[in-house]
Amino acid sequence: MSDDDRPSTAALTSRLRLHRREWRHDGRSYQVISLRAADRTRYAARTERHWTVVSSDLAGARLLGRLLWGLSYQRRPDTLLVLEPGRMLPDPDHGRPSPTVVFAVADRTVLTPATARRLRRPELWRTRPSGTVSWNTMGFPGAMRALHAAQDARRDRVPLADTYEPTPRPAHVTVTSDVVTALAVPQRLRDWAIWAGNAGGYWYGDESCTELDWAATLDVHAVRHFHRLSATAARARAEVLAVPGCPAEPELIDQRVRAHIDVVAARRPGPWDFEPPVRPD
Repeated sequence: MSDDDRPSTAALTSRLRLHRREWRHDGRSYQVISLRAADRTRYAARTERHWTVVSSDLAGARLLGRLLWGLSYQRRPDTLLVLEPGRMLPDPDHGRPSPTVVFAVADRTVLTPATARRLRRPELWRTRPSGTVSWNTMGFPGAMRALHAAQDARRDRVPLADTYEPTPRPAHVTVTSDVVTALAVPQRLRDWAIWAGNAGGYWYGDESCTELDWAATLDVHAVRHFHRLSATAARARAEVLAVPGCPAEPELIDQRVRAHIDVVAARRPGPWDFEPPVRPD
């Protein structure tokens, strides 16, 4: 990976302020953390075979790494990091609506599927936030530098020190049609953060795929032209579903949508991703 493909110091160290909401449900008090309304970063999520994929543009994928790093240091019980419904765009591959995505620290959070589903309700996100918080990501730049140094040493065939690190306890990822929950211990959250922050190092076509957790089947994809592709896929899906005689099987619908995306995209060729503005990275 060249230096041009790596996030800048400003992207890793800029102040990260988030919204905080106090939410009570089922006898428990939750601290719900989300990006501020003025932040134009958007995400999408889909389940592909047995994998759960969270997509965004390059800046959004790297920002997710910082969010996960800060979450790993949260000591307050029942703290939830939520990519709320208003921040989720349709899946850029099939145009399906994206589920809400919830991350939490496994040892400090009690989160049932019913509780997670209630996070989709608009009443919560219409309320005024209780305040703002500054996310602690001071150690994140150092962790990224260590990863880049290891990658450079491997590329240059420099022998690496033989160190032992215990494997963190496996994460628990639950997927339904309307919400994805991912609970992991702090060390595993930091591992996820580093790999998400490393998005953009290797590209296959227009996607840079980072496999956060093979056992938990969780991926983060940085997608070029993410916002345009999402809008195009949503339009293609709407047109496919409006055709008389459209099949009812989800697999057949997805096949027709993928074939129709190119037709919709050809109606308005470029420039792509003219907004929102790209974060400095």
